[in-house]
Amino acid sequence: MDKILYQNLKMDIDVSSRDALYNSIYKVMPYVSNTLLASPSVLYKKIRFYNNVKNRLSAYHEFLIPQKTGGTRKILAPNSDLKSLMSAIAFILNTMYMPSDSVMGFVKQRSVLTNAKKHVGNNYVFNIDLSDFFPSITDSMIEAQLLKMNIPPLATRIISSVCTYPQKMEGGTYRQVLPQGSSASPILSNICCISLDKALEGLAKRFHLTYSRYADDITFSSNHSVYQEDGEFMTELQKIIATHHFFINPKKTRLQKRGTRQEVTGVSVNEKTNVSRKYVKNLRALIHQIALAKKLSTKKVNVARGKLNYLRMIKGVNDNTYKTLCIKLNLALKGKHFTPKKKRSYVK
Repeated sequence: MDKILYQNLKMDIDVSSRDALYNSIYKVMPYVSNTLLASPSVLYKKIRFYNNVKNRLSAYHEFLIPQKTGGTRKILAPNSDLKSLMSAIAFILNTMYMPSDSVMGFVKQRSVLTNAKKHVGNNYVFNIDLSDFFPSITDSMIEAQLLKMNIPPLATRIISSVCTYPQKMEGGTYRQVLPQGSSASPILSNICCISLDKALEGLAKRFHLTYSRYADDITFSSNHSVYQEDGEFMTELQKIIATHHFFINPKKTRLQKRGTRQEVTGVSVNEKTNVSRKYVKNLRALIHQIALAKKLSTKKVNVARGKLNYLRMIKGVNDNTYKTLCIKLNLALKGKHFTPKKKRSYVK
């Protein structure tokens, strides 16, 4: 989307009432989801349809993806109809949300690299991870934060209802939570973390630390240590996290000292931002496999290209390692034929 179109759409956005929100969704939907509705009344019917828990529940399909640290992550993907509504709402909310300097995830011009750069060259890098990040965010948390943004109650209820997944609890009741796999979940998670970020920024300032958050990944860094388990900083940190209805994953809590490999969202930050030797070794091995294969799958080649793009982002386009591996991949692909891509299997 070009800048002029974006600015024109932004100027037309109005969430001062329920009907104003409906009209804003109707206006932006064709541009953000390629969905053109016959009339505003069709949109009203769709929103009323998905306000129903059973209808919204049946609109999702579930599948598992592997995690880098092992195990799997459950993804809840909405159907195209609901996804188009969520994309329009996400666009509207993104025009209203002003991220602080510490928020690095789901923000334009920010990435794992900009996140890592904030923590380069420190004696101590302290990482914590928030357990079940998206499912920890409920409809009531969403509504409370949207009200603080001066969005009226009826409009906040529409947003929280359409954009949450009915998680079945014991006794047959439902808990409305953010689904991992929705286009609206990233912006809503950042909005719901506004007060959390403000509190953690204040904590970092008080103890003279650098703070950043990339989704559920929280990092503090400093040249002095305040990270004792029973110390004042840790006590305050745990209190702030609990107050905002989140939970720390103890398995992913790490204190990384100078002299060891220090990582922030997968990027080395010891002296400069870099990838690990293991990353380069694995990429080189993948390219070697491609070179030896008689037939290739598009999936394997796309993985190699994705890893090369990540290497370029971290090390730069003029890096010798990046350029050498690019040449090797191009040579490996010469004259090769692709096997058909397999369809993704879903877990029902």
